[in-house]
Amino acid sequence: MAKGLPLSRVTNATVTLSARAAQGRNFGSMLVMGVSTVIPITERLRAYSSPDDIGDDFGVDSEEYQAGLIWFSQSPQPTLLYVGRWAKTLTSAESGSTESLQQAVNAIMDFNSWYGLHLAVDEADYPTDAELIGVAAAIEASTVSRIFGITTADPETMVAATTTDLSSKLKAAKYSRTFVQYSTSSRYAALSAFGRAFTVDYTGSNTTITLKFKVEPGVAYETISTSQADALEGKNANVYVYYQNDTAILEQGVMSNGDFFDERHGLDWLQNAVQTADYNTLYTSTTKIPQTDAGTTTRISNIELVLDKAAQNGLFAPGKWTGGPFGQLSTGDTLTKGYYTWADTVDNQLQTEREARKGVAIQVAGKLAGAVHYGSVAITVVR
Repeated sequence: MAKGLPLSRVTNATVTLSARAAQGRNFGSMLVMGVSTVIPITERLRAYSSPDDIGDDFGVDSEEYQAGLIWFSQSPQPTLLYVGRWAKTLTSAESGSTESLQQAVNAIMDFNSWYGLHLAVDEADYPTDAELIGVAAAIEASTVSRIFGITTADPETMVAATTTDLSSKLKAAKYSRTFVQYSTSSRYAALSAFGRAFTVDYTGSNTTITLKFKVEPGVAYETISTSQADALEGKNANVYVYYQNDTAILEQGVMSNGDFFDERHGLDWLQNAVQTADYNTLYTSTTKIPQTDAGTTTRISNIELVLDKAAQNGLFAPGKWTGGPFGQLSTGDTLTKGYYTWADTVDNQLQTEREARKGVAIQVAGKLAGAVHYGSVAITVVR
């Protein structure tokens, strides 16, 4: 067969596969960290999909297994749990110094796969308040958003006049990324709360929840007085508590600074989703995004896809804007979509920023949907 001329002499076609978009973080990923020597320091953490697998590795008497039972008992059931190593002791095959809790947390920060942290240690190895506060400080200062769960059985938590207990200290420090739960029955009550919250699918419709009113399978409820409940609430300490109508609920679902857990969790997801969307606008484009108003519009369009999702999943909702004015938005205006976006024209951009190829700053106003935690009903009866 005669060899013909290549078609490229007449027409040339090329195929370019666009870059695969970067994925956002998993805000349902939980890490429990214990002192067992099963996981080598060089490995540091492992992923598990069932408590059985944890039991096979660590034994059913281990704290890691007990934590796994609580985590996987939640409904809906979480699908993943990371178990990490705090090298408080070393095996005969390991050399070097042992590490403090602060050093272990600092080392585990190198892994971006986890979002929430709870310790899995027995009473003998349980850290001091100062050590726990050190972890809370590290989580608060981390450049990667994370949260820290603590379960405490300290009876002073329920004494309003006491200000030296752990919950009071964490509240005084205004830590927004630490969640404390009082429980006399389980070391892992706060882990159960995280297990319920971490099943939220932010890509769905009307999926966001509040932690208040939720149940904790495997955790016995507390039967306490109103004054004790008020003391816990005053210290921003949560509790799984019994009510006189024969129900038990988690209340109030707040972080140590008083922020509601669902807002902290949702806003962490939002920040990462918007950041990832803006990154992917620049990363996956086959041509450059120009430093023009049209380029800014392209960035805003992709960011608004995330903001629309925030309104769809129930994080945002239409409402009155009570913040300061910017762009065309004034205080008191209604955010009809639950958010408002604005960016100045590139003509007003500083020359130094333009020469550095910085995009125009994009501003977003958002209205949180919130959740109903209390209610009242007025009944008037006549004859």
